[in-house]
Amino acid sequence: MKEFSAEMRAAAMERIERIPRTEWSGDFGFVGNMANGMYIRAKALHRAGLAIDIIGASGDNFAMSQPGWEEFDGEISEDSLVRADGRAELPAINGFFTLAPMGDWAIMRFREFPDFVRLSDYLRWRPYLGYLPTLKRLQPYAALLTAQVLYLAYLSGRPYLATQVGGDIWYECARDDALGRLQRLGFHHASAFLVSNPWSFAHARRYGMRHLIYVPFILDQDTYCPGEATAREQWRAQSDGDFFVLSTARVDEFYKGSSIGLEGFAAFSRQHSGARLVQMGWGADLVGMQRKLADLGIADRTIILPAAGKRRVISYLRSADCLLDQFRLGYFGATALEAMACGLPVIMRLERGQYDALCETGAPPVLDASTPGEVCAQLTRLGGDSEWHAAARHEHREWFLQNHGSARWWKDYFALLLLTARGHRFRFDRSPLHEPLSAEEREYHAVELANAPTFPNYQ
Repeated sequence: MKEFSAEMRAAAMERIERIPRTEWSGDFGFVGNMANGMYIRAKALHRAGLAIDIIGASGDNFAMSQPGWEEFDGEISEDSLVRADGRAELPAINGFFTLAPMGDWAIMRFREFPDFVRLSDYLRWRPYLGYLPTLKRLQPYAALLTAQVLYLAYLSGRPYLATQVGGDIWYECARDDALGRLQRLGFHHASAFLVSNPWSFAHARRYGMRHLIYVPFILDQDTYCPGEATAREQWRAQSDGDFFVLSTARVDEFYKGSSIGLEGFAAFSRQHSGARLVQMGWGADLVGMQRKLADLGIADRTIILPAAGKRRVISYLRSADCLLDQFRLGYFGATALEAMACGLPVIMRLERGQYDALCETGAPPVLDASTPGEVCAQLTRLGGDSEWHAAARHEHREWFLQNHGSARWWKDYFALLLLTARGHRFRFDRSPLHEPLSAEEREYHAVELANAPTFPNYQ
């Protein structure tokens, strides 16, 4: 898939070079902004001159799904993260739209809908046509890039690319109800499915999808970069510490194994009296974490910070000595990428073989750990060897630039968007995903299906 994806991207670049530069234009809509995934990409592409609006999902009031979160240099209470009024604290961002659904879709006849609404969609997905205000808003765009709400791109009738945020391809597509079927249809009908993580290929095999291209998630490398350690002196004065271990991810035991990081830090701090844990206080298991800190005897060595906007988080990343990410799934998201972009070493569990096979220069140089003992060992190495620590900082930043930096990848995104807007048909007949399922895959699918809960199960 790595080789096939490189060929597809190269072919797209070659094709746009044959298009006159005067036609290298168009307004694009990035749809579905869960955890700011679309705004982060758009910001990286804005510097290249692309005109992009962000269209959020109706009902997604989470503060971290508002573009203002990326520009916010302040703190916010955990309650305000999920309340609509919490958005009032964030800077307003031009080019961001979230439209409420309409309530009278049920009494509208087909002839009352705009021409872009297909009769088949009216008959099959009529309740989802309640999103007609958003579907109308999408009409002027030359092409869309969508995640989370694949059904909006599909129902709009506009040319579009798809990507994933996690739950959309993982959970929602597995549902045998209208949402699950419509989400799968949304992925299937995209001109291409841009994949940023290795696990999406497994889902593609399960759903019979072939049209995947590896195009990594990108960050603006001039925003996320090494810089002045503005928070470090404050932490030092507050805690009398000299080695700061940062954790910005949500506190989540099931998905992230947060307690593994806490136990590893506790062991390390017994050897290094100046070690301090800087923990951002948000997530489903925050109360349990606070009890755990007391049980481990490290509450007095922990600085708990309120949830903070990304501008403030960048200052934390520049001020810390390393980042604890997650220790369960083995895959990284924006949290680890933001740290690597700022030259901060990351300790986490990684499916290294999968990333070695997929990433342009191989797996990231994160420091592998999946047990408290391994976390402690990595912290001990970082804290005891300043030269190796400095080399790890440099290596993390360089890997990010080559594999997820905006300067390296903006043109790949643009080429695929421009060709999609022009109605180009990408050819996937040579994709390795056409190969038959292996015996190992078939056995895995059978076992997992047998263990799956009875549908519906929304727990």
